[in-house]
Amino acid sequence: MANLKTYDVTFHTLDGKSIIKRNVNSEHNNERVWEDAVERFDTDHLFIRMNDKTLVSLLRSAIVRIDMTELESDQEKSQDRRDEFRNAIYTLGQMGL
Repeated sequence: MANLKTYDVTFHTLDGKSIIKRNVNSEHNNERVWEDAVERFDTDHLFIRMNDKTLVSLLRSAIVRIDMTELESDQEKSQDRRDEFRNAIYTLGQMGL
């Protein structure tokens, strides 16, 4: 699983509501990431495990869109924090503090 990435997957339904499955680990290409967000699926339903006690069943015909947003890796987040820290120090230095 060398190419494992993390995604938030949002299932939008006909009634304007959405279900978000967060922190989905997948090595699929973007168009197939949703498969890792569901526990199982068949021709009519998607079954999404939200937590230990909640299994959501969605009619596939009621889903209008699925958004798959790639999240930053821990390494990228760490780099961003270092850059923010450097920028803050630079700004304070320019202010004479």
